[in-house]
Amino acid sequence: MKNLLKKLNQKRDVNSLLLGEKLWKEITYPLPKAIGVIENDTPRVNRFATEVKKLNKKSQQAIKKWLERQLYELDYYAPDCMTGREEEALMRQSQIYSHHLEAIS
Repeated sequence: MKNLLKKLNQKRDVNSLLLGEKLWKEITYPLPKAIGVIENDTPRVNRFATEVKKLNKKSQQAIKKWLERQLYELDYYAPDCMTGREEEALMRQSQIYSHHLEAIS
């Protein structure tokens, strides 16, 4: 019984992440491109937050969970040795995700 519950929880988590990714793509597609600079991305993030607030609670939780997962993966799977450009790109992507997450949290 424990294995069944564990598998059901894992499946629910995977489905939530997939929904979050789908919503991220749908919401951000029409928005201006994010560049990873807070001052420049603020109008985009505000529009993003407005769109997320229109979603139901399950969808809002899914997109939050997906953003949290992206930040975790950027941090956890980042290589130890990176060039300056790679590190800058990683930091910009991290900034984009964290700025969007803060706006909806």
